[in-house]
Amino acid sequence: MNSIFQKHKWLRYVIGSFVVALGVLIIILACLSTGQVPSIVNVVLSVGLMLLGLFLLVTMFLSETHKTFTTSMIVGTLLISAGIFILVARFYVRFSIDPRLLVYFISILTLSFGTVALAKGVSLIIFKERAYWIIVMFLIAVAGITLGILGLCFVGRLVTAAYIILGIALMITGILLIVFAILADKKQSE
Repeated sequence: MNSIFQKHKWLRYVIGSFVVALGVLIIILACLSTGQVPSIVNVVLSVGLMLLGLFLLVTMFLSETHKTFTTSMIVGTLLISAGIFILVARFYVRFSIDPRLLVYFISILTLSFGTVALAKGVSLIIFKERAYWIIVMFLIAVAGITLGILGLCFVGRLVTAAYIILGIALMITGILLIVFAILADKKQSE
């Protein structure tokens, strides 16, 4: 994916903005429609995953000169597959996930994300990186671990909150993609 992002710097901003918008939309839907949250969020999430995967594949085919298997091709295909699976599982197979299992899944995912950020923060300290990267990683770690533990402890009350946590995690990821793009552009211009 680096070659695509190096050739077309604007792609990082587009992907980051799309992920932020998807997170905001999921939060809004989770807050507005309490009874139909799983159905609506599943559709929005699956369409969002498919669009993001399609975007990565199209930009890869238009940008890459060697047309071989790249990270963009793998990630794009996985995102489209995940989006199709969510739609098929929900509407055609009538596969219904217990909302509490979804809360567990999102909480564990958020906890894992926070733990990885904590490990990254520690590695940044060891390699003596800039202080703002260390602070960003530890803030992400605190948010991820806290949200994950709260989700696991209050699973019965957090079905709608799990979708809000998912939306917040997507927003944070999108914002980080945009911040990293800005910092990379700033570093290249120096």
